[in-house]
Amino acid sequence: MPNRLWNVFVVSISTVGSRILGLARDILLFSTFGSSVVNSAFLLAFTFPNLFRRLLGEGALTAAMLPLLAEEKEASGRVALFALFNKILSWLTTVLFGLVVLIGLLLLLIGALPDLSARWELAMVLGVLLIPYMALICLAAAFAAILNVLQRFAIPALTAVWLNLAMILFLGGIGLWVAEDMHARIYWLCAGVLFGGCLQLAAPWLALKRQGWKLAPDFQPNSQMRELVRLLLPGIAGASVIQLNIVISRSLAHFIDESAVSVLYLANRLVELPLGVFSIAIATVYFPAFSEWAARKSPGDFNRVLQQALRLIFAITIPAAVGLLLLGEPILRFLFEWGSFRAADTALTLPILWVFALGLPPYSMVAILVRGFYAHKDTQTPMKVACISVGLNVALSLAFMWPLGVIGLALANLLSISVQCLLLTVKLSGLIGANPLGHIWRETAKTVLAALVMAVLIVISSRWVDTFPLTSKGNAAVNLLAIIPLGVICYFSVLWIARFRELEELKALLLGLVQRRKSRVA
Repeated sequence: MPNRLWNVFVVSISTVGSRILGLARDILLFSTFGSSVVNSAFLLAFTFPNLFRRLLGEGALTAAMLPLLAEEKEASGRVALFALFNKILSWLTTVLFGLVVLIGLLLLLIGALPDLSARWELAMVLGVLLIPYMALICLAAAFAAILNVLQRFAIPALTAVWLNLAMILFLGGIGLWVAEDMHARIYWLCAGVLFGGCLQLAAPWLALKRQGWKLAPDFQPNSQMRELVRLLLPGIAGASVIQLNIVISRSLAHFIDESAVSVLYLANRLVELPLGVFSIAIATVYFPAFSEWAARKSPGDFNRVLQQALRLIFAITIPAAVGLLLLGEPILRFLFEWGSFRAADTALTLPILWVFALGLPPYSMVAILVRGFYAHKDTQTPMKVACISVGLNVALSLAFMWPLGVIGLALANLLSISVQCLLLTVKLSGLIGANPLGHIWRETAKTVLAALVMAVLIVISSRWVDTFPLTSKGNAAVNLLAIIPLGVICYFSVLWIARFRELEELKALLLGLVQRRKSRVA
């Protein structure tokens, strides 16, 4: 457990840097373009490569590769591991660049349709420019998977840093200086995405070379490649229908009005900050442990590790959801009300942010539960459950979008992910013969109690700050820079008083690190 906590810490800290840069990138993006049609078109176009990144790079491909690579390393060592990876890489590269050509042609055909609105034409043109990023980031994710098998987590976690730096450089450092209008600047931003994708692939490539890997193209099929395909195809179907929720929501939002995609994206990005820094880090680090106990056919140990992961998930997402519900407005006001992004845009985004915040715990649970199935090489069940989820999302989105607007799309997404979480829990309980939620209620109750105490403190402190003679931006700054840290300290203090189990493990980890350092000095 301490080693896994340390890896979670390493991945989280590595991810914090990329998330901060991502936040800076979004601040620059929205201050430059606001919630304009140009921004909405770019965000919709950027959704296309990100769809494949998530279903291939961070979804089915990684889930199918990791157990096979882990088994190969355990059975035959690094030489065989690298040979298997070269086979996978050879076929993956061919398929990805074939998809780039096919999808690019499809977007061109859609953009050439008669009577297509200007905002859809722009989205298709930008989509063609951005689709090569799909191949770059999916290949980078394949390298990340083998690095995780080798217990190297920091470099994959830093991957997004290179994209964010490139986008900031090409938009803020070049686009704003050499381009005079929004349309010219958005093309510079697209160039930044492609340059960032090249950097994202180069970093893990070099890290793997330092581990002794050498590129050796190999298209010879074998039983392991057939096993990969067997696991991958239903996994792609399952992951694709999950990601279709995002594409469906943003596409329907583009029908509502010119700003809908922008505000929907912004609310989702703020929710992804705690999700990406902690929840995905926990899922990434625990997945090899899930695979190990599943391979050993030890359901008791598997369930124990699964419950550890779920306790950590709840300990992060419950207070994060409370914080976003109570302080969403000052967060938006302080971070994004610059340039072309105005108070009216904050008012449009805030209720969507509230709905997405409520989805933090179930969304994070889904990331853990799906990996539990993949560890058992069961990709069929998550696929079937995901199909139910996306069908429900489509039906609810169409029902809610006209009376409720963009909020209706967010609400449909929340309800569908909650149903998916419930079904996955029931199915996984049957698979392992135990309820993964059965022995975590006591620790979860401590989490809820600490979050409630934190909420009371935030409300009292925020109302007190409202009495200060401050501007709107100054009030938001105090809420962000003072009340949020105060709430975090309060939350973890209550957990410490309540003797939350994982907090004790973390303390033991830190003490062990200090003792090891002292012994080295001695």
